[in-house]
Amino acid sequence: MLIECYECKGKVSDAAPACPHCGAPAKNGENTLSVVVTDMDMSFTSIFWFMIKAAVAAVPAVIILYTATIVFQGVVSPFLNH
Repeated sequence: MLIECYECKGKVSDAAPACPHCGAPAKNGENTLSVVVTDMDMSFTSIFWFMIKAAVAAVPAVIILYTATIVFQGVVSPFLNH
């Protein structure tokens, strides 16, 4: 059965997952997700400081991964050296 698309008012099958004309998802409640797209209007200095903060935040993760690797090697290596 054909129904009217809520976005473009085109004719769409009620079994279609999305409108073939505009791509609007079916309004059956199963496959619908709300998406909000915004424009990120950031100055260069804001982006620069964001990247610096991200790099600094990555340092503890690297330390934790390095420590976990060393501990894992210490536990596993006696079993590998017969």
